[in-house]
Amino acid sequence: MTMHLPHDTPFTLRAHGTDLTIEPQAGCVATSWRLGAREMLALPAPREAFLKSARTGGIPLLYPYANRLRTDRFNVAGREVNLALQPDLKRDGNGLPIHGLLLRWNQWSVERLGDSSARASIRWAEHASLMRAFPFKHTMRVMWELATIDRGASLRVTTEIDADGGMDVPAAFGWHPYFAITNPANAQVHMPSRRPITLDANGVPAMPMHPGATVAPQAMPACGGEDALFAADSAASVTARITQSDLDTSITFGNPYAFMQLYAPKVAPNAAGFACIEPMLCATSALSDDNAPVVRAGTTLRAVFEIRATAAGAP
Repeated sequence: MTMHLPHDTPFTLRAHGTDLTIEPQAGCVATSWRLGAREMLALPAPREAFLKSARTGGIPLLYPYANRLRTDRFNVAGREVNLALQPDLKRDGNGLPIHGLLLRWNQWSVERLGDSSARASIRWAEHASLMRAFPFKHTMRVMWELATIDRGASLRVTTEIDADGGMDVPAAFGWHPYFAITNPANAQVHMPSRRPITLDANGVPAMPMHPGATVAPQAMPACGGEDALFAADSAASVTARITQSDLDTSITFGNPYAFMQLYAPKVAPNAAGFACIEPMLCATSALSDDNAPVVRAGTTLRAVFEIRATAAGAP
């Protein structure tokens, strides 16, 4: 039975042996995903302090743009965008807009679909501040589906852009899951085949952007200092994995997710860390470069990724 939930209160989805906490008052970020007693997500600060900031952690949605933009002012899909007029915009160390507009957005419409699933949506045109920053009428929806699998759990996240406002809508979003690494010395990231994108000193693609030659699947230290952008090497689904002494985690996505970011900063010896494998519709700064995919008026774009976590050694 569908039940409407308050937009200012966290809620928890539950399946046998696993639970996921989502914070609609703070951008619908997932701040905790537990498999038994094991916390699988990383936050950069204790939950209360984290929610008072615009930092990323847990599983945040980067919308309407993933990672950095090249500039504040640009034309995309025939409309002018001027983010310089947007107060409290999150920016990186070089002053570039980063991670979108919704990190702490608190006006979602939220529905619980059952014990283990929920849906949240935004009717963009109903919010003047969002329209000033991204002037495209549409409806955006997210659905989370939590399930138990053999010796583990899965989380399926579906994001939709419904171009129901009589106009085309550029689509440049992504997700930024932070996977907790409890012991980096015994953890590895297993990357699929991929094509690297050369970034400039500001962390946006060097132009003109040309993906490099395919890099073979590769295992690397989980907290090795990587911060790199890749084009997916296949139109079919791709899977990346993180293996730890107690936990195996995989993330799988396919079209329309065509790019991925690997972000895994180095940590001090014996310190816990995190690794992020981010599904992205398009390359960093694609929105400001006017080469993002476009959802045509009257159509809907649907993007899905799935995370599976199992106790180490499980089939």
